[in-house]
Amino acid sequence: MWVEQVVMFKKAGLAKLLAEPMAAVAARCEPVWTDAERLDAVLADAIGTIPHCHLLYALDTEGRQLSSNISATGSDPRFRGQTLAERPFTGNLPYKGFLLSAVYLSKITRRRCLTAVQAVGGEGKLLGFIAADFNLDDIPFQPVPPQPTSQWTQYKGDPAIRQTVFDQKRMKSSLDARADEVIGTIDTLMREHGVYHFILHFSSSRAIFWVHDDPYRYRFHGVDEILHPEIWLAYPPQDYPTDAVVAAEEIRAVLEQFRVLREGDENIYLRSGSLNIMNGIIGLTFSCDGSHYLTVDDFLNKAHPFWI
Repeated sequence: MWVEQVVMFKKAGLAKLLAEPMAAVAARCEPVWTDAERLDAVLADAIGTIPHCHLLYALDTEGRQLSSNISATGSDPRFRGQTLAERPFTGNLPYKGFLLSAVYLSKITRRRCLTAVQAVGGEGKLLGFIAADFNLDDIPFQPVPPQPTSQWTQYKGDPAIRQTVFDQKRMKSSLDARADEVIGTIDTLMREHGVYHFILHFSSSRAIFWVHDDPYRYRFHGVDEILHPEIWLAYPPQDYPTDAVVAAEEIRAVLEQFRVLREGDENIYLRSGSLNIMNGIIGLTFSCDGSHYLTVDDFLNKAHPFWI
């Protein structure tokens, strides 16, 4: 899944940044491991070498805290001896080397954070761990890679709706009655008037548009507004974006295929369809409440499994 890929991507970048300084701190802590005061001093001196760390501390192999809580502003010895066995990261401590925990909610800061854990070894045995906490808001993660657009994804909807799908029948909407005109208008709005994303609701006879010069707000229209003869004043001319992944001539073909899916069956039919020319993704929701997402290329390819 894309979210898992992004998490792995970001954690890999953070691990690359932290692995070396964390190993260096562990090496410095090893000789003073049994002396809490000296351990605190080493951690206090080292916290500035770990980028973006807001809390540094040491644990034994049972998850009991050996050191004070060390921050950039000082140390707090009240936390010595506390058991951290219930912390999310303590269930997967490394026997050697370094790992990053899953994201969790800090009990101290009440912010989302994660912990880097470095094993500390001496004379061939595991002594414990150095843990460094990081608030997510403080970490300058690498930019998120774009979501892949090559995989057909299907989501099943409400089971109650699926069970009664053959008890219902498509009713012709006002949008269906004027489908030729609506398709022609939307095609022109996308090719020549700055609309880069739309959702067309056939059953409720409305459309939602997103435009390049105002991308954070959407505009919705009923059929009468879509076909208003002066709608072109509301959507002034704009060149077709050069970075669109959908060719301008494919837009009409997509809209025509929407109509095929709308009119092809009386029980299972298209309720709404969307197109984004910037990422090339088609969205479809059917009367059975099932939804599909696929690329324009796959959607227009009649040999694709979606059509089969």
